[in-house]
Amino acid sequence: MNTNPLPRLGECPGCTQEIRLRTDGTLYQHPGLGRPHCPAGRRHAVPLEPTFVRWLHANAPRRDGRTDRVTSLAQQMFHGCTRSPNRTPADVPWTTAEELHDALHRQQLRLTGSENRSGYGGTERCDWVCRDVETARAAYADLRTRKAA
Repeated sequence: MNTNPLPRLGECPGCTQEIRLRTDGTLYQHPGLGRPHCPAGRRHAVPLEPTFVRWLHANAPRRDGRTDRVTSLAQQMFHGCTRSPNRTPADVPWTTAEELHDALHRQQLRLTGSENRSGYGGTERCDWVCRDVETARAAYADLRTRKAA
């Protein structure tokens, strides 16, 4: 499993979007809300914490979704069908792997009347998507411990 490192993000003071940070601590140029582009090179106030949802979102653009389970999960969570816009970390109601796991089961309950995700008449609560969430949680935790060391 070859995942992206923890993202370096800061909040743009002009449009309040989460934008990647350069190594010198300035923001990359980006389209602002209601403006063509916010100016590049703005200093950030404080880097944003690299949460699970931000890290998973950073894995969504990768091209190895057919072979890497974390990338596949990220694409499922943030890339909708071709006619809908991609979601961002601000668009999802969860921030941790545990909250994502619970949200998947709440969605299953809402759609089918049962929390069991293991197929028709299945008796197991979790399925392969739940296992992918656990794999992503472990990879994220590993990155956090390596960064702390």
